Amino acid sequence: MAPRDSPHDFESPSTVLSNGMYKSVEHRVIVNPNQERVSLALFYNPRADLLIQPITELVTSMTPALYSPMTFNEYRLFIRSRGPCGKSHVESLKKK
Repeated sequence: MAPRDSPHDFESPSTVLSNGMYKSVEHRVIVNPNQERVSLALFYNPRADLLIQPITELVTSMTPALYSPMTFNEYRLFIRSRGPCGKSHVESLKKK
């Protein structure tokens, strides 16, 4: 059973593509104990070999790339291997 107020982060490669300018949305669900709720999650993913990296026009000497290039499959496996961590997933991808 999920906690009554449990956060679900809809992480997307958009944060990486935007070099951290786009902030993903944290979705919260409040369960109504008196009424059933049905949720459907639908996902659209790019090809596994698609390279994900900050968009070239957003990387300058003033705003260097925060993320290293990776394929969508590498991104997906990284996120899945860490388990539910909310927004810390993308933060942990940042270059050191």
